[in-house]
Amino acid sequence: MAKGFDTRKLMTGKDGKLYIEVDGVSVWYASVEEFEINANFTNTDFQPAGDYQQYGVPTSIKFTLTFTEAVIRDDLMLVPLLDKVKQGSVPTFNFAGGSTEPFSGGQQKFLCNECVPDGDTNILSVKPGEIIKRQNSFVINSVPDCIKSLVA
Repeated sequence: MAKGFDTRKLMTGKDGKLYIEVDGVSVWYASVEEFEINANFTNTDFQPAGDYQQYGVPTSIKFTLTFTEAVIRDDLMLVPLLDKVKQGSVPTFNFAGGSTEPFSGGQQKFLCNECVPDGDTNILSVKPGEIIKRQNSFVINSVPDCIKSLVA
């Protein structure tokens, strides 16, 4: 074992939670089985004349949130989404994702505001003998805010 490495501090999926904001209140989205918050950086290649090396020039960044939920309730996200679409608009959602280190209680937490649905939004998918699940994808239209970070 590496000196100073304590395996009790390793986190697993059971140490993470996703929250959704409903009427200004953060609610644990307990039916979410797995989630990811990602940053996708895009660069443009540039190679100056006379230089053998090609460089990456940053041009954009896109933040995304994806999650899979077991279908237990529709009132937190699906019904509000469909209601807004019926009114001719697309809703935005606020989420918070984080994890708690089991040994010392250290936490990391990220706020993801102004999230809009992206791509296919699963409304209902049924397979005999399996738990009914719904996959969701969002673009985060703000830079995620790290409000708690893990410290070694």
